[in-house]
Amino acid sequence: MLALSVIIICKNEAINIADCINAAKLITNDIIVVDSGSTDGTVEIAKKSAINLIETVWTGYGAARNMASDAAKSDWILAIDADERITPSLVQSIERIKNLDNSTIYGFKRMNFFLGKKMRFGNWGRDKSYRLYNKHFISWDNSPVHESLIGTDIKKQFINGHIEHYPVRKLAENEAKMFKYARLNATNYFEKGKKPTLIKRYLSPLSDFIKSYIIMLGILDGKEGFIVSYSNARYTYLKYKYLLEMKAKI
Repeated sequence: MLALSVIIICKNEAINIADCINAAKLITNDIIVVDSGSTDGTVEIAKKSAINLIETVWTGYGAARNMASDAAKSDWILAIDADERITPSLVQSIERIKNLDNSTIYGFKRMNFFLGKKMRFGNWGRDKSYRLYNKHFISWDNSPVHESLIGTDIKKQFINGHIEHYPVRKLAENEAKMFKYARLNATNYFEKGKKPTLIKRYLSPLSDFIKSYIIMLGILDGKEGFIVSYSNARYTYLKYKYLLEMKAKI
C-alpha cells in the first residue's frame, strides 16, 4: 500500500458508501470517513469496514475535509466524496510518481455518470479534480460550496488515471442537488458582495448551455447530454435568482 490516506465526507450516502470504501482500499488501509448526521444507515454500513469513522455536525465541506485530514495517519491525502470511486488506473498513476512535491496538488480526470450513462462530452465529459496533497502544506478553504485547496506557492500537476463519479441516479436527485448547490453558491456570492446583474441572470445561463451542449459537444451524449447542459444552465440562473432575493432583503 502507498503511504497516503483517503478521506471521505458524507451524509445520507447509504447507497454509495460501501462501494466507495471498498474502492479506496485499492490504495490504502488508512481510510477516514467524516459523517455529518446521516439518518439512512450510512453510519451503520461504514462501521462494518475497517475504517476510522468520525461523526460530527455539519460545519461546511472544507471544514469536514480538514477534520478528516487531521485524523489521517499519513501526510499525503487523497480526498474523495462518497459518490466517487478510486480506480486501478489512478492507483497505478500515483504509484508512478517518483517524488511527491509538498507544494503540489495532483489532479486527474473525473469520469462522470448520469443516470447510469458515461458522459463523454459537454462539461461533464471534461471534468478534472485536484485532490492529492500534503496536509502539512495544503488545506481546504471555508467556502460554503465549491471548496478549494489553499496554501503558499501552490503548484498543480495533472496525472493519468481517473476516478468514477456517480452523482445522479434519478432525475429527482438531480433536481434536489441543483436547488441545494444553487442556494449554497448564492450564499457564497452574497458574502463576497457579488451582484446579480441582468447579464449574469439571463445571458450567463444561455452562454453556459451553448458552451456545454454545442461547443463542448454535449449533444453527442444524447438526451442525457441535453439534460446535463440544461441543468447546468438552470443552476446558473437559480444561483443568481437566489442572490437577487438575498440582496432584496437587505
